Amino acid sequence: MSKFRFIAIDGEGKERKGVVEAPSRQQAVKQIRSYGLTPARVTVVRPAGANDTSASAKGGVSPQAAKKPMYIGSAVKKKVLSEFTRKLATLLQAGLTLIRSLEVLKDQEKNVVFRWIQNSLVESIQSGSTFSDALANFPKEFDFLYVNMARAGEASGMLEVSLARLATYLEKTERMKSRLASAMTYPTVVMILSSIIVMGLLVFVVPSFKQIFIDEIGEDKMPMLTVYVLMVSEFLVAYWYVVIGAVIGLFVFKKLVGATSPGRSFYDWLKIKLPGLGDLCTKIYVIRFSRTLGTLIESSVPILEALRITRDACGNKHVMLAVDKVRNRVKDGEGIASTLTETKIFPTMVTSMVEVGEETGDLPEMLGQIADVYDEEVDNSISSLTAMIQPLMIVFLAAAVVLIVLALFLPFLSIMQSFGNG
Repeated sequence: MSKFRFIAIDGEGKERKGVVEAPSRQQAVKQIRSYGLTPARVTVVRPAGANDTSASAKGGVSPQAAKKPMYIGSAVKKKVLSEFTRKLATLLQAGLTLIRSLEVLKDQEKNVVFRWIQNSLVESIQSGSTFSDALANFPKEFDFLYVNMARAGEASGMLEVSLARLATYLEKTERMKSRLASAMTYPTVVMILSSIIVMGLLVFVVPSFKQIFIDEIGEDKMPMLTVYVLMVSEFLVAYWYVVIGAVIGLFVFKKLVGATSPGRSFYDWLKIKLPGLGDLCTKIYVIRFSRTLGTLIESSVPILEALRITRDACGNKHVMLAVDKVRNRVKDGEGIASTLTETKIFPTMVTSMVEVGEETGDLPEMLGQIADVYDEEVDNSISSLTAMIQPLMIVFLAAAVVLIVLALFLPFLSIMQSFGNG
């Protein structure tokens, strides 16, 4: 008998953890399900000091586990995962078996770690595990949403349909992230270049003129703009390490504060309340909520479990609390729309469309329409924001350079006037 550590979901959608004893992983899964729990992850508990080979012998884990590539975090990018899901759905729809489909994809995979993961999936299924249980062994690559979509597809006998929906969800989510990243690239590059140019002028160009100005017109007669620019230049030259340290310190401070619960709550509050940015962020959260919940419900995932997974996909503490409130009300028999209205986070259009979806019994379709509508709005908002930021950045750079040039030109004007008077 081996011990297996598990993470499972109970009937109320809450996460449960524990350890069971069973002769194999398959029997452990059956035992967990007999408790009325849905296993999300089941792993063998290795004896202290045991190596991979002994652990596999005792726990039924394939010897392939001993050859697991070393990596930190998730070695599979979201784009690669969405491509894998789309290809797997296509192969299943073409009539190939699940194992054969995975073997075809594994042989074509260039990522060493992901190839090993796919091979592990094949071995787990061959040893009697379900596809969803095999996926649950890799939570960094296949999250709760992925595992539950696969589980719902297995339960309905339409795994290929669930995977096709999941692939569409992943593709649209990745597309939105890519658009946001692209929109921020140009302003970020311009800001960095502007800072480098201004700092270069202040540190390397301005100091060389100071002694000339003092010798020719005297420190007392220098224009105020020149005095201020020289003061800033002297500070940067003398205390450059303080400036660099302050920038690094601010970055570290932001990270440390963001790692705390109150700090993250404050940052998340800013994201939805700041003028201009708040409206854009709210639309993004609406897309995440609508697309995730709609995809899960359409794949026959129970509503309480769907709301729990959707909560984690939102990515903002205040939105997550709002979804928690919705889930608790739904558990008590109330509708989704009325609670969404009370949260005052979701726009009226969203709550109205959700209400219509609940009344007509076509909630997944309505949620998909909401996501598509707001997807287009986010596109337009990003385009408008980018169009506004780009000229502002150029104006900032031009203004900074003009001020520095003017600060250097004014003393020369005084020098020429003194020569003319002389």
